[in-house]
Amino acid sequence: KELPLLLLAAASCHGFQPPVSTTDSVRRTASDNNHLRSAVSSQVVRSSSIKATHLNAASGLLDAFDYKTQWYPVIWSRDLPLNQPTRVTLFDINYVVAKTLQKAQNDEQEEVYVAMLDECPHKKVALSEGRVTECGGFIQCSYHGWTFDGKDGTCVEIPQTVIASAAKQTGEAGTSSPAPSPAVGAKRKREDGTAVAITEVQGMLWLSPFFSPLEALAATSEGRLSPPPRVPEIDMPEYKTQVVVRDFPIDWTVLMENIMDPDHGYFAHSSSGSAPIGFDWYSSDGVENMMEVKETSTENGGWKIVSSVNAVGKLAKYNSEVRSVDGSTTSENNASTTKKKKKTDEAPPKLATTTFVAPSLIYMGRRDNSTATSNFLTSFWVSPVGTGRSRFMSAAVSKTPFAIPRWIMHIQLNNFLDQDTFLLLGQHRAVLKREAEGHLEHNDDGGAATPTTTANNVRKSTYVYRSPSEKLAVKVGQFFDNTLSRVPNRKESLMTWYSRNNNENKLFEPWPSRETVLDRYEQHTKVCPDSQDLVSRCDRVMKRSKVFGWALILMKLVMKPQSSIGAAATAVSDLGSFTLGFKSGLSYLSSRLCFVATPIANRLVQTKPFFGILAALFVSHYIAARIKREFFFKFTDNIHHEDIKFIANNWKDL
Repeated sequence: KELPLLLLAAASCHGFQPPVSTTDSVRRTASDNNHLRSAVSSQVVRSSSIKATHLNAASGLLDAFDYKTQWYPVIWSRDLPLNQPTRVTLFDINYVVAKTLQKAQNDEQEEVYVAMLDECPHKKVALSEGRVTECGGFIQCSYHGWTFDGKDGTCVEIPQTVIASAAKQTGEAGTSSPAPSPAVGAKRKREDGTAVAITEVQGMLWLSPFFSPLEALAATSEGRLSPPPRVPEIDMPEYKTQVVVRDFPIDWTVLMENIMDPDHGYFAHSSSGSAPIGFDWYSSDGVENMMEVKETSTENGGWKIVSSVNAVGKLAKYNSEVRSVDGSTTSENNASTTKKKKKTDEAPPKLATTTFVAPSLIYMGRRDNSTATSNFLTSFWVSPVGTGRSRFMSAAVSKTPFAIPRWIMHIQLNNFLDQDTFLLLGQHRAVLKREAEGHLEHNDDGGAATPTTTANNVRKSTYVYRSPSEKLAVKVGQFFDNTLSRVPNRKESLMTWYSRNNNENKLFEPWPSRETVLDRYEQHTKVCPDSQDLVSRCDRVMKRSKVFGWALILMKLVMKPQSSIGAAATAVSDLGSFTLGFKSGLSYLSSRLCFVATPIANRLVQTKPFFGILAALFVSHYIAARIKREFFFKFTDNIHHEDIKFIANNWKDL
């Protein structure tokens, strides 16, 4: 029973269906595509320069950006267990989120989400180690039982004071009365917890940790806080979406730069495991396929940038036509591609677009040149967990009749991510080191960082920009260099990291192992309930395959040829009578069971059925083991060395 479920993963791989409401859903028709096309076209203008210089502060595009007035993605709502407090982290501060069911006005159950600072006011222990109460859906600390309403943080009960409070109210010890509800707008007490704003958008839970729920409502109505950004296609009914999550010991800024780096796909992802010939659709060749970039300000000081370039292979074309990887001459290669050109010349190429909505959302896809639509997009949400840490969340958005099983997405994307994440470690350390040194150069070693748009030219002084595709990278680098000094808790945690790792201007911390950086179990499996369920299914299949296999082998060895089924039944019956006891009733039952089971056993140990069943059990065990392996550390040094050999297939060695 487990094997078909394992192979199909039907129970744990339901297609993702984003929540839809009448107020915020987006349903586009054919006429809506014209609006989408004009919106994309208006966002893309030709960049006149690739100079790695910072924006003029007078432009104001980055001066107004405020990290404290943004929403941040923390977890997929489907990955948050019901009635189980779960810890999430933003800017090195822990929060607890919980999902409960409460009755709506129509008497139906609806999901309600709450979020609080992950700290009990009493003894400062983690509320995420507590529980959600069955009555009321409150968050209860498991240390002393203090209980809080997650909607506003109010402490609704302190068990140790209940008896005395009841006696004071009634005048009789041993009787009790319900505690009075706090008045609306009442002043926050010391025993109250800290509730933070939380909302669900497109299946993702977002926090705005510098607003309480009521403050967020007021700020939104006053226009000081914009809703979380959306990927338009996720709201369209013709698209199916499947989601992935993984944590990384890589700084969130570096991870975002990596996602928007168009040149690395042709080399870092060149193997046949994920991308058969690499890809450089989002790159520019600096000649015929120039990248166009536009940055704009959005509501409430937000920032958005869109890049666009013809979605054709640039290096791949040059490699096949000029560098002659297969030993043929250039003229022969040109002749072989003539037929392909006739078909591609009939219509303009698609546009490979990348959109970054600061500070967390990136989505990219190859869009039709005339309609701006795309059959497949990849969306990324990077959560700023803290300095040197990030949570990577992604969604495959496609026009397909069914959703891709989630476990397949996990396997494919984890293999893809393992190819270059370890490479980011060097970039991560260099950028953090230079950023910390920038604070020291400004003699800013004590207080909070001064908000300024030119405080630290980290990326300009660290990177060497040369590729024509790096127009987008330069602009994104400018954004981070101009705004990171305003990131909450950034400077304090950065200087702590620097002092821990620096010795006479040299980073002395040992280079972490590949297994530490690419540990899929810690980074993905432990935070994804669907993956945990699939691993459990694999374990059951492996265990049962072993048990049944050994039982079949023992049966084959023990059972001897019998002259007739009756003789076999008599022999097994006698054995059953001897082993199961001497009571007549039990002996009779044993004999009847053995009489029925013996013919079946005889058929199983025949040569053809025996080896066929044994082979099926072996294959079941093998498949389950291979699937389970994908959810633990896999990308060893040997796999990496074999993986990068594919680079020579894409770009001929000199």
